[in-house]
Amino acid sequence: MEKAQEELFDKVRIIAAGPNGDLLRRLVDLLYKHEEEYFSPEDLEAIQEGLDASLKGDRIQFVAWEDLKKELGL
Repeated sequence: MEKAQEELFDKVRIIAAGPNGDLLRRLVDLLYKHEEEYFSPEDLEAIQEGLDASLKGDRIQFVAWEDLKKELGL
């Protein structure tokens, strides 16, 4: 197995075991099935931009879940 693929699998294992494991499984299922929904190039770009911002610590574009619930009256 090539090194890049091994590194990817290692990252997936770490994410799967952490607090974002459920989200990762849902994304993988969605990509694997390609049934009801799919990601457009624009969707993928937005996902990548959000991930990049989050990894850089730039959370200005994110809203706390509790704040969003209050805003929506949930």
